[in-house]
Amino acid sequence: MRPVHHLRRTAAVALLCFAAGVTAHAEAPSASSADPLGELIGELMFRADLLSSLDSLCPRGQRTPDWHAALPALPPEAQTLELIDLSRRLGADAGRQLVRDHGGCSTRRFATAYAESRQAFSALIERWQR
Repeated sequence: MRPVHHLRRTAAVALLCFAAGVTAHAEAPSASSADPLGELIGELMFRADLLSSLDSLCPRGQRTPDWHAALPALPPEAQTLELIDLSRRLGADAGRQLVRDHGGCSTRRFATAYAESRQAFSALIERWQR
């Protein structure tokens, strides 16, 4: 499994567990037993934070999109300060790793990974709308 995909799944499960009220000492559910709606919410939040982190780490000299403004309306339980903070920390960690793993901001590999992250975010929003 590619490192960013592993981080995405880990982030989604962590966000889902937090939203479901699972304590830090409880064992995280496997991806197959996770609530699909909760996992989608976690992935949406994580992708917005990942893209925000990447834009901060690798500014492109143009106006940076507000990825959080692009999020669809999420349920109130997804908007707790603790959950938002967790998602931001996971997105920042994954962003740093993605930049490092792809050779820095100016590489073609990074540009491809960034484009894939944007496409994944768009696909998640489409999935949410269905």
